Amino acid sequence: MELHPETTNSLLDDAIALLSGDSYALGVYESAFPQQQQVIDDPSRLKAIHCTRRAAKSFTAGLYMVLTALRFPGCNCLFVGLTRQSALDIIMKDILKVIDRTHQLGIHVNNKSLDCTFPNGSVIRITGVDVSEDEMNKLLGKKYKLVCIDESSLYTVNLAHLVYDILGPAMADESGTIALFGTSSNFTQGLFFDITNGKEQGWSIHRWSAHENPHIDWKAQLDEIAKNRPLYMETPQFRQWYLNEWVIETDKLVYKFNPDRNLFRDLPYPHSKGWHYVLSCDLGWEDDTAIVLSAYHDNDPTFWVIKTFKQKHMTFDAVETKLLTFLSDPKYPVNSVIIDGANKQGVETMTMRSNIYFEYADKLGKADHIEICNGDLIQGNVKLHQDCHDLVDEMMALVWKTSGDKIVYPKKEHPNLPNHLCDAFLYGWFNGYHFLSTPAKKALTPGTPEYIKEQEDLHKQAIMDKIKRDQATNNPNGSGRTWVNNADGSAIWNNW
Repeated sequence: MELHPETTNSLLDDAIALLSGDSYALGVYESAFPQQQQVIDDPSRLKAIHCTRRAAKSFTAGLYMVLTALRFPGCNCLFVGLTRQSALDIIMKDILKVIDRTHQLGIHVNNKSLDCTFPNGSVIRITGVDVSEDEMNKLLGKKYKLVCIDESSLYTVNLAHLVYDILGPAMADESGTIALFGTSSNFTQGLFFDITNGKEQGWSIHRWSAHENPHIDWKAQLDEIAKNRPLYMETPQFRQWYLNEWVIETDKLVYKFNPDRNLFRDLPYPHSKGWHYVLSCDLGWEDDTAIVLSAYHDNDPTFWVIKTFKQKHMTFDAVETKLLTFLSDPKYPVNSVIIDGANKQGVETMTMRSNIYFEYADKLGKADHIEICNGDLIQGNVKLHQDCHDLVDEMMALVWKTSGDKIVYPKKEHPNLPNHLCDAFLYGWFNGYHFLSTPAKKALTPGTPEYIKEQEDLHKQAIMDKIKRDQATNNPNGSGRTWVNNADGSAIWNNW
């Protein structure tokens, strides 16, 4: 967030005046560099700090929590990391203990509970929530003056649910603040991405790079990379970490979708016979229930995705009703309905009530199925209708789970990213038979040389067939053999 110099000076004067009675707080505040002070001074209750690596994001969170704890005796502050251990590794040794030692604050650390208690009764708690939804629910019922959430672009739990539903009510009593800290990553979906790209309103955004961090020589590091690893500067990871751009490393994408190659506007030959329609469904509750309508043709090697639908919190009754809506469309007479069989009891109930004949999706070897499907995507043998925006968004954002910058084997989709429409698509694709298509025989125009030659060949074949039948009938050594016609009109011997 950019501020005019006079605004910044005014905020600084106000902050110093407010803190003048507490030399400890004043010392902590003055140790922050200007961009950190702007975050602290910002009166907004929802803040996002979007910075490059080595820009001192986590140290900013540490300063902010310590200063809040000093200014508001008896308050609670919370530092949230991906896991409890990673949060401890980030914030304790090299941040909170350094601030405590530098300013002689007398903070008492409980190594078991991970509580940092100040002499004035304020407490900084450290936790992680990315293991499961249960960890997130443990924060219910607490009261906080400040919550700092680190690595906000990387959570596998629903960060919006954590911020708005779990932590939001916990901030009300103290008029507290929630601050998200993060760097751009592969995950181009989610709350932090939406905030920093202007899709989520109501947040105050602060940005700076490591160039503004006076405690490191960022230029020297960049010069070293340019000299010794110039090709690294062309990678998506460099653009994420050093330029703070939201880009995806294409080699980590699960689906090799390309909008120039894999989108279509109108189905070809819409009125011809030979179309087959597949309806596929991936069930969910907290996650989306996703439905995909697809098609393939006897004479076309392409798998066509026509329509998609997704919605959370759908009961089996609602799913059944939605599927029947798809099935009742005379424009697309569905031949098969494929469904995720994880909840077989619910699916069988829907079958009895609706008379929909479900086929269960084959979920074994999913990564192998995806790789084969990618062959179709790369060759342009899979096409999505241009209005299937939700499925396109999923495909263009879904990446494999990684450890550091390496894909984890066996391959699994990253749990932080939605994949439910992709799964429904994959069920349909696996049960499509576009790969068995045969080219349609081209009808010749009467009167053309090609048409005349075809008719002559047919006439000659008919004469030869008649001669063979006559010879077979008059052959006394035929041993019971008879001459029969194939469905295509050709003749063969029939031995009995």
